[in-house]
Order: sequence, then C-alpha cells, then structure tokens
Amino acid sequence: RCSMFSEEIKQAAQPILHDIQQHPFVQGIQAGKVPSAALAVYVEQDTCFLNAFAKVFAGALVKSQTTERMRFFSEQIQYSLADESAAHQILCDIAGIELTEHQHAAPRPLTALYTEHLFTAVREGDLLDIAAVVLPCPWTYNEISRAIVENAAPDNPFLPWIEFYQGAEEGTGDDSVTQLFAMLDEAAPKLSAQRKEEITHRFLRSCELEYDFWEQAYSQKDWKYRWK
Repeated sequence: RCSMFSEEIKQAAQPILHDIQQHPFVQGIQAGKVPSAALAVYVEQDTCFLNAFAKVFAGALVKSQTTERMRFFSEQIQYSLADESAAHQILCDIAGIELTEHQHAAPRPLTALYTEHLFTAVREGDLLDIAAVVLPCPWTYNEISRAIVENAAPDNPFLPWIEFYQGAEEGTGDDSVTQLFAMLDEAAPKLSAQRKEEITHRFLRSCELEYDFWEQAYSQKDWKYRWK
C-alpha cells in the first residue's frame, strides 16, 4: 500500500524539523531562558507574518468552491488575526515589554521573503499550493510544543506559551493541520508526479523559512541599509 502524500512530505521535512527543534531560540524556550531582545523581535515579526497569513487564508477562501471550505478558511483568518495575540502577550510578559509597542514594526528581511513566498502561492496556485505553503507554520509549532512539553521544567516561564500551542492542537490548531493535510491527501491520487513535486517544494521551502524565522529573531537580523 502506498503511503499518504502528507506522510511523504512530512518525512521529507524531518531534517528541517530536527534543526528547528535544535535551534537556540527553541532550545531556549525549553530551557526557560531566551534573550528579551530576541523575544521582542519575534513578537514584532510574527505580528507582521500573521497579518500576511490572514491575507493568504483570505485568498484561499476566494478560491474555495464549497461553503464548508469557505467556513474553514474564515476560521483560520480569525485565528491568525486575533487568537494568536494571546501567545504574543505571554512572550511580552516574560520579556518585560508592552505588547502594544511591538505590534506595528516593519517586516525584516526574512519576514518579507517568507510572506512573498506565501503570496506567490496565492497568485500562481490553487488551494493545494496554498495548503502546502501555510502548513509548515502550524505543523512545526505543534511538533515543537509537543517535544518541549515533555522536557520543560514545571517552573518554566514559557509553559503557558507551550500550552497555548498544545491547546491549539486540540482545537483550531491541530484541526487545521489535519484538515489541510487531508486536502493534499484527497487530491493526491489525481496529481501528476510533477504536480506533487511542485507542492512538495512549496511545503519544504516554507519549512526552511520557518527555521530562518527563528534565526532572524534570535540574531535580531534587520535590514543593513535603511531609507525613508
């Protein structure tokens, strides 16, 4: 029996997932200590990213052919724009910074690259392309939180953040991951080898950009040359 397409692409992404889980930022969350400046950059850039994510889901809603799919993507828009701010508040509390002061930053280089990768899928592709580019974000967070919660100390200040994504796993988060992977598996038998390769490429590129997103926040990388 052939394995499901979703399992094939998840297997292909394992080296990237491993590196994400070993990244100093993610390891710092597990250890309970991440530099405040890195947390601030993460919150600022994740706010930019989630605003773009909501627009990508809006594009998916427009391309949807059933009310059920439209409702699903509408829920993802709401989750991106509103629900995840609770996770940002947790990080701001740990860093000792005000959330409202870190919600209006301009995109840094990697954020701009990642969001353009997402928008390209909306412009050029169909629902399968969109599912492939958005999946790595919730999928890797589910995997990260699952691994951390098994190893974090009871007094780890990041536990509420970890539990937020574990809770999401039982609600919108995991359900969205399951449904998006199901979209790929449902369509897979009718896809050509070339089409599968295109979708896999989009998925793996987003996985690598997830790694780079952690790196950007940890190193506080910004534009080297600025202009007004």
